[in-house]
Amino acid sequence: MFRTLRRVGLLAAPCLILLQLALASDLPRLSFAEMTDNSELVVAGNVTRTWADWDPDHKYIWTHYELAVSAAYKGSSGQTVDIAEPGGERDGMGMIVSGAAGYRVGESVLVFLSRMPNGYLRTSGLGQGKYLVDPGGRVHGQANFKTDAAGAVTTLDGMSVGQVRQLVSARVRTNGVGK
Repeated sequence: MFRTLRRVGLLAAPCLILLQLALASDLPRLSFAEMTDNSELVVAGNVTRTWADWDPDHKYIWTHYELAVSAAYKGSSGQTVDIAEPGGERDGMGMIVSGAAGYRVGESVLVFLSRMPNGYLRTSGLGQGKYLVDPGGRVHGQANFKTDAAGAVTTLDGMSVGQVRQLVSARVRTNGVGK
C-alpha cells in the first residue's frame, strides 16, 4: 500500500508542477488555419472503446480512444484511428494532465489530430481540436472560431459537418498541405 502511494506521489508531483505552470499562462488559441495546417488528420466518427496503457518506455500513462472513422477530411486514415491523450490510470497508478482532451464511448466527434514525437495521434491544441457532433450533424467544441467580415473562419461551432468538410478541403487545397 505504501509503495503504491509513493508511486502515485512521485507521478503527482511533476503533474502538479505542470498544472501550476499551465494555470500561470494562457493557452494560445489556434486559428482555424493553424489547426488545419498543423493537423495530420481531420476525421469524423464514433468513439467505440477506450483503454489506458503505458508508453513504450513505461514512463507515462496514455489513455487511448478508438475512433471508428466515418469520413476523413484531411489525411489518410484507416477504418479506425487510435487517439491517445496523456494521463489515465494503469496498474494502480494514476496520471492527470491538465488540458488533455477526454472522449467517451458512443460520442460522435469531428477531430483535428496531430502526430506526437512518440508516434501517437493526439487532439490538436490541447483539446481545441475536438468537436462533438449533435444528432442534427452540427459541431460543437471548445474552440469557438467564427467567420469575420472578410470571410475568414473564426468559429466552427454550430456549423454542419458538411460545411466544416468544405472549409477544411478549401484550406488544404489553398495550402497544398496534407492532401
